[in-house]
Amino acid sequence: MAVSSDGHDPLSAILYQSTDGSITLIDIPRSIAVAQGRPGTLLSTQPLETPLKLDYEPSSTRGKAADAQHLSTIMIHSEYKTLIELALREIGTHLSRPWCQPRTLIAQVPKSTDPDMVIDDPEQELQERLREWGQVVQNRGDDFAFDFQKMMASFGATDALDAAANKNVAHKWRMSYSLAREISSDAFDTVEQRELERVEESWMSSFHNPEKCALDLSIFETATGFDQQPTSTYHFTIPPKASFFLGDTTRSDVFRASFRELTDEYKLPRHFDLVLIDPPWPNRSAKRNKGYEQTGGMPYIKNMLLNMDIDSYIEHNALVGVWITNKEALRSHVLGAGGLFEAWNVGLFEEWIWVKTTTSGEPMFDLDSVTRKPYEVLLVGRAAPNAWTTMAPATIIKKRVIAAVPDVHSRKPCLKTLLEEYMPDRNDYSALEIFSRYLVSGWMSWGNEVLKYNNDQYWKAA
Repeated sequence: MAVSSDGHDPLSAILYQSTDGSITLIDIPRSIAVAQGRPGTLLSTQPLETPLKLDYEPSSTRGKAADAQHLSTIMIHSEYKTLIELALREIGTHLSRPWCQPRTLIAQVPKSTDPDMVIDDPEQELQERLREWGQVVQNRGDDFAFDFQKMMASFGATDALDAAANKNVAHKWRMSYSLAREISSDAFDTVEQRELERVEESWMSSFHNPEKCALDLSIFETATGFDQQPTSTYHFTIPPKASFFLGDTTRSDVFRASFRELTDEYKLPRHFDLVLIDPPWPNRSAKRNKGYEQTGGMPYIKNMLLNMDIDSYIEHNALVGVWITNKEALRSHVLGAGGLFEAWNVGLFEEWIWVKTTTSGEPMFDLDSVTRKPYEVLLVGRAAPNAWTTMAPATIIKKRVIAAVPDVHSRKPCLKTLLEEYMPDRNDYSALEIFSRYLVSGWMSWGNEVLKYNNDQYWKAA
């Protein structure tokens, strides 16, 4: 029996799903909140009410044919178009309300034509801070060394004074954390479990929340003197059992060292049943947004992914998902000879087509546009069951259509609920998400913006 919006759980992110699960309508902000187990509302943008008209379409027949070949093969697009049209038609027959839940909007920073005018932009400031924090490479034992050097400096040891001064620079940023304010009493196994008192320590770009409830994490800048008060403070909510590694994805050596240290400390798995990757494939809008680095083009990004040793973290039979846009070259980088799936010994078995729609269910752009398509694709593969098996694509590649009204630029729907259907035990599996901009309960996340949408500025309290 299909699930529709009539009478369904208002807190669910799934607004409609067909009986066989091949068609789903999902609300993007709500999907992220549900995946974090968070009661508040994730701020969003005004939902799209009418399709966008693209500024440029090639006029010549030759130009159209060339662009069509560049975006996607005609055969693949034709199949996608048919599936999308059927899916949107089915959702429309079951849905009598808008195709997304009501949204609370992010405050827009006014734009100025005066180049000398400085406008406070909290989002840009946070992005700069994330990059700064991600560059801090520090061992978890450094706090003890710093405290010892401070003690020695208090006795007048010159070398210790110099060392302490250098350490003080490294400790410009500190962090503190405690149980989130909204937790309920049933978050603990026993009544005797005491509340976690606020812990303060030097900022470390890797972190694990071992609790069954969320943590409030504050990152603050300290003044030059030891006794000075913080000058800047940023607040984040870390979901239950979530881990993050904030840093440059081109530095796989730094990640590996932090990963081993964190997994040792908390006895966490080192191989993952689910690996989800949203690579920063180069495109014009991404360059304008100044998010993840967009240097070197597609071959550069492919080589970066190959150099990240991702296959060393993939468990046997793991599910591996890679997002691509509609450039045919991207499919080749993932699925072709010498591509990512071949290098990781992963075989394609499903494709999930995310179609971006208006609130009334129309595609965001004309499906036949040759410059842009209103959909992106998640290529879903299965890792080899053992070291001596070579994986190949499935004989029949199943297709699923996931419809969603677009949200903040580049923010995709969180597919945790759908992906868990493929886990042997949805309550006991390990997951790694790479290039994410938000954390997910129980998952590890690695990238240079992993904390972005866990910052309090993007949330309205329940």
